[in-house]
Amino acid sequence: MVNVGWAERKSSVLSSSSLACLASIPAINLTAGCAHDCVYCYARGYSGFPGEDKVVIYNNILDKLKNELLRRKNKPQAVYFSPSSDIFQPIPEVLELSHSLLEFLLSRDIGIAFLTKGRIPERTLRLLLNHANKVKAQVGIITYDDNIRRIFEPYAARIDIRLKQMATLAAGGVDVKARVVPILPGLTDSFDSIDRLGRAIFHTGVKKAAMSTLFLRPAIEASLRRRISDKSTLDNLLDFYRDAKRIAVHAEHSSVIPLSRPKREEIYSRFRQAARKYAMDLSICGCMNPDIGGTCNITGQWPTNGVQPSLFV
Repeated sequence: MVNVGWAERKSSVLSSSSLACLASIPAINLTAGCAHDCVYCYARGYSGFPGEDKVVIYNNILDKLKNELLRRKNKPQAVYFSPSSDIFQPIPEVLELSHSLLEFLLSRDIGIAFLTKGRIPERTLRLLLNHANKVKAQVGIITYDDNIRRIFEPYAARIDIRLKQMATLAAGGVDVKARVVPILPGLTDSFDSIDRLGRAIFHTGVKKAAMSTLFLRPAIEASLRRRISDKSTLDNLLDFYRDAKRIAVHAEHSSVIPLSRPKREEIYSRFRQAARKYAMDLSICGCMNPDIGGTCNITGQWPTNGVQPSLFV
């Protein structure tokens, strides 16, 4: 069971990122830690990670955001939620805070971009649909198999819930993209697995998807070893990385251990075949695949109207 704590946020609410895919607009994290407790989460390696089973909510974040915007000469075109935690965690206080923040930003005509694997409350869903032209959503969905979801994303929303939300958002005019990150080699990369997921996304009406394979860092590998009880599943997964070499990614002083490029290319080729079958626009996360290139457009594309979208000063 997750332990929820509260803290004052000392640093700016609107933050910049060294990741290329997050560089275009400022971002907000409502919490340190995330109740979804995804086993592969890259945020486990961050210095601010509070530890497993712990979420710290920033109780002053709304007032602090209002003050920051008052001091700025220009308001940002849009804001992204959230680089290292989910805006729709299954914690009532987080969901209430997220609704208040979204409501405030949209009332100021500031766009919203978000990535979630959570259940969006009905009233927040209505809020997003009422401002559909100012909302860009990515829904994380790595598999159609809810048994795999329970192992790797134990407290995230069920797959059927995410698919229903994708369909509702897309039908309401929201720009929606499926985010198939991370692809788990040996578990979610077979032709059959990819086809089932592609077919499910197709039926939501969503026509865009982004992808990247799992990469490892010490904290991620430690989490996998600690949390996956089925040794054969764990060994099969980690065996793909046996001869992998560390590479620098598009973030300041950061590197990861990915699959070898030939293995990634082979997996991405299978996904491209499914994308053609289901008439889907498929992109690769270039930040985590700098040797291949591309962009996942995680924040969406926002018109600048001659003004720089990143306004951090």
